Amino acid sequence: MSRRRLVLWFAAALVSGTLAFAPLQLVLPRLSLPAALSATRVEGPVWRGHLRQLHWQATPLGDVRLGLSPLPLLAGHRQVWMQGPDVSLRLHTGHLRGLDGASGVVPLPAPSGLSLRASLEEAGLLFDDGGCREAGGRVRLELALADDAVTPMILSGTPACEGRRGVLALAPEQAGGPLQFEARLEIDGDGGYRIETLARSDDPALRMSLLAAGFQQAPGGFSRVDAGTLAD
Repeated sequence: MSRRRLVLWFAAALVSGTLAFAPLQLVLPRLSLPAALSATRVEGPVWRGHLRQLHWQATPLGDVRLGLSPLPLLAGHRQVWMQGPDVSLRLHTGHLRGLDGASGVVPLPAPSGLSLRASLEEAGLLFDDGGCREAGGRVRLELALADDAVTPMILSGTPACEGRRGVLALAPEQAGGPLQFEARLEIDGDGGYRIETLARSDDPALRMSLLAAGFQQAPGGFSRVDAGTLAD
């Protein structure tokens, strides 16, 4: 074994040994997790802890296992794995930031008038100082009007990099029906997002439901734009 590799193995062992005795509650504020995540209790060591009754904004995610992966620290960034009742993923913070390996089903905080739930298949979106670095996987989004005016619709798409931004274009899996949606989500490396949702319907009652949900009349149908920061 070369001297350089031996030093790396020794450093990894030292980091792992140190973290093995560090409580997650003490280290958690330094992991730069989104401020919108909150838990009622934090338990266990930093490499394999628990967040009890985790919420993303007002959306409950249940009890989640969480741990810091020690080896990425040698490359200068933090990688945190999360395993919930229905979803697992890896969060990256530091010079490489974003998420990858996201699989499962998770409810999403939704704009007023809408309800959202995502099904993820090895989805990921990573940024570095140059902008969007890597994107992939599959996202299926279940979208419905909050007043249950119609049955939920399924949109799907693949995350991609377009310039410095990450983009997810979502199209309906099935054409036809009284109401059709499509959406485009753009995310920058600081977590700022913009999502434009387009809807079309010839049903007067559904058109009224769209207006009540915050959509505006636009060429070819109705549109709604929401923007913010994922950390909020």
